[in-house]
Amino acid sequence: MIRLISVALACFALLVSATTADVTRQVMWDDLVPPAPPLHDPFMRLTNDQKLDLHAIIGIKVEKMQGLIDENDRLWEIALERIEKLTKQGLDVEALIKQYIALEKEIAKRGAAVVGALDGQLVRIPGYVLPLEFSGTEVNEFFLVPYVGACIHVPPPPPNQMVFVRLGDRTISGDLYEPVWITGRMKVEKTNTSLTYFDGQSMVDAGYTLDGLKVENYEP
Repeated sequence: MIRLISVALACFALLVSATTADVTRQVMWDDLVPPAPPLHDPFMRLTNDQKLDLHAIIGIKVEKMQGLIDENDRLWEIALERIEKLTKQGLDVEALIKQYIALEKEIAKRGAAVVGALDGQLVRIPGYVLPLEFSGTEVNEFFLVPYVGACIHVPPPPPNQMVFVRLGDRTISGDLYEPVWITGRMKVEKTNTSLTYFDGQSMVDAGYTLDGLKVENYEP
């Protein structure tokens, strides 16, 4: 009798695990970002003018490093003038540039971090369809992004806010500027995919892949 009860309980446990494994989990974009402590902003004490000057100095230094300008260029003179200006205001410009670089690296690191627990989950997530090519209205591979117009002439969202969706033999058509719900099997799988713009192409990183099973019009 005890053996029969044990077998029954084991079968019940297997049944429960089998049925709950494929329960669709609704996720939002914040769920794709691992928790992290707040970022420290080392520039809070700077005025807006000082921030603009620092940003200009960094931009010009980058152009010089890339060989786009040299020390005889007027832009380099502007950078030196602004460095002198900030120095007279009591700021350590080189230290601020190092802090800026460290902050950019931390932001990039956090943007690439993914939630491993989502791997293999059946999920339902809302977003906007960003076709890989703009040559037609029907697509079966695209990026799902959190806001309309992402990647269009602006830096793309970080990888953990980009989902590469494959619909297999299905297609989605219609107004691609309207939000949708996508249901499918999520993989924590990084991709680097070519995205075609109206005036060129670029490679875009996504931190997640979704094998789409169903597309629905968005309703809150």
